[in-house]
Amino acid sequence: MASINELIDAITLVLTEEKSYDLPTVCTRYGLESGDESEAFKSRRVYVQRRLKGKDQLFLLDLAKRVINDYGSKANTLAKLVLRLSPTGVFTISEITRRNIMDELYARNNIPGKYDLVEFLNRIWDLDSMPSTDSRFKTASGDIWQHMINNYDWDEIYLYEKYLELLTATDEVFIKFLEQVVHPLVRQQAEQNEYIEFINKHLVNDGYKFSLADNISGFPVYKIDKVLDGVKGNVKNLIFAAVGHKPEIVISDSINNDIKIVKHEENCLVYDRPIPNTGLYWADLVMWWANMHGIQEPNKDAEIALYKRLFSSLDSLPEKLMFKSYFRYFKELFDKNFPALVPQVYLHYDPYTIRQRAGKAYLPRQRMDFLLLFSNKQRIVLEIDGKQHYSDGDTSSPKKYAEMVQADRELKLNGYEVYRFGGYELTDEEIGSKVIKEFFEGLFKKHGVKSS
Repeated sequence: MASINELIDAITLVLTEEKSYDLPTVCTRYGLESGDESEAFKSRRVYVQRRLKGKDQLFLLDLAKRVINDYGSKANTLAKLVLRLSPTGVFTISEITRRNIMDELYARNNIPGKYDLVEFLNRIWDLDSMPSTDSRFKTASGDIWQHMINNYDWDEIYLYEKYLELLTATDEVFIKFLEQVVHPLVRQQAEQNEYIEFINKHLVNDGYKFSLADNISGFPVYKIDKVLDGVKGNVKNLIFAAVGHKPEIVISDSINNDIKIVKHEENCLVYDRPIPNTGLYWADLVMWWANMHGIQEPNKDAEIALYKRLFSSLDSLPEKLMFKSYFRYFKELFDKNFPALVPQVYLHYDPYTIRQRAGKAYLPRQRMDFLLLFSNKQRIVLEIDGKQHYSDGDTSSPKKYAEMVQADRELKLNGYEVYRFGGYELTDEEIGSKVIKEFFEGLFKKHGVKSS
């Protein structure tokens, strides 16, 4: 029960900063029992505590998180306590992500960039309104100057993590700090790009990234934005590059969502390794392929063999042009960071054929032409439409077209990005290659995917 009492005291400390006549309204807003001003005027502390006593820890934790969000830096003590009681879910940008970013910043030894340290920190905090912890000085400006510049008896870890409490500060403060670290007034553009790249690598784990927001005299200004949530859940079974007869799949352990291919296993590939937050690279596929064939270290022969096996699963000339052009334009450019373009990926699986279903397909789109995984959540579907997508033979079929766009809607609502190419625009190799190159350049730019 000690933790509950601590939580009540910490919430009370924040809310009693309100005026007595405002306190009843504030408490009601947070779902607490109402009261009158006279009770609040007698003792604000007692007023709040009466309404918190008897509440269970889950209610108090939820309330505390709302108070932290509303009161920001005024609720720092409460934020630290909640972080101890509930290590997940206090902030959107987790302490692990913050620590990883800070460790990389310390290693570069140049957080203030072109600025004097105190000037830089004043871009984020109003140091002159923050009290000093040293009796010789009135404000935090004096503290920091004395201990970081004059004597240098603090290090950066103490300054940012203990004194300025960045690891437990609100998301708003931490984001403001990072935006100033990469501001064009603080850092030159080449270094700015380097910092943005490594910070984004960590932020993406919590659903954030730097995006271009503005220009000052031609210099880019970046802001941190929430990334679209993408697909919920993790990739568990990547079944792809099917040729010949459709594989027959059964669920071998429904609790663990484990599958087993019981027939025609030789006709498809199954990538059964976890997809990291950085996405699936071609190098990951090559390593998996090599290991599957008893090769410990991938070599050029293994890479060529995998390429040929994937290429053999493609049926149409436009699909083959897509695959060839992707490798031609981007393989060498991205090198180890080359995203894998996975062909013929099963999205749904129906063990029966359309004939066995008496002409009715319960799952209209069982395979995707191509899939890119920029992360476990950011999944990109590429479809190349031949006339079979919208016609029966040479006759236009509104029914087929409707099924296709319905399937697209469902994918998009589930967090996938879907891009369609008309087969006709990829029939001419020279023109089609240019279309493919420009598309991927735009896609990589949109998702912040950078070459080596």
